[in-house]
Amino acid sequence: MSSVMSFLETCSNWGPIAAIRDSQQAMPVVQSVHLAALTILLATILVLNLRLAGLAMSDAPLSWLARQLRPWTLGGLAIVALSGMLMFIGTPAKYLASNPFRFKMLALGVAALCHFGVLRRVFTVEPAARPQALNLVLAGLSLTLWFAVGWAGRAIAFLP
Repeated sequence: MSSVMSFLETCSNWGPIAAIRDSQQAMPVVQSVHLAALTILLATILVLNLRLAGLAMSDAPLSWLARQLRPWTLGGLAIVALSGMLMFIGTPAKYLASNPFRFKMLALGVAALCHFGVLRRVFTVEPAARPQALNLVLAGLSLTLWFAVGWAGRAIAFLP
């Protein structure tokens, strides 16, 4: 573990990363981009899950909606990941010591596996082909996981 921390500290002290971390403007810009991309990502997740639950856009086929939102979902996720890595590498010891950060990473992994593994297949079949209770459970689980990622991210600033 110490070799990993040593590597992360070396990356943290690299000129461009240190300049961003220590700048009064750059890190807030990175954080703002992170939050904007998270908003896009969560919006696409919300729309898909509301459709899966039968609570919105029932006239649009779920598979069509998933295809339309996929570039926005992947784009939002990519920007969230890149900006998140930039924030993390600036002060890795702070984040690794943070319980909310560790929970966020766990929730992110489970949410991504659920969305891009399980639900990817679910989105190809219309919700009417499954029991409504199952659709509600799947949508609720997905939304809980993704919003837990966002809430845990917010808690990083306030909790140890």
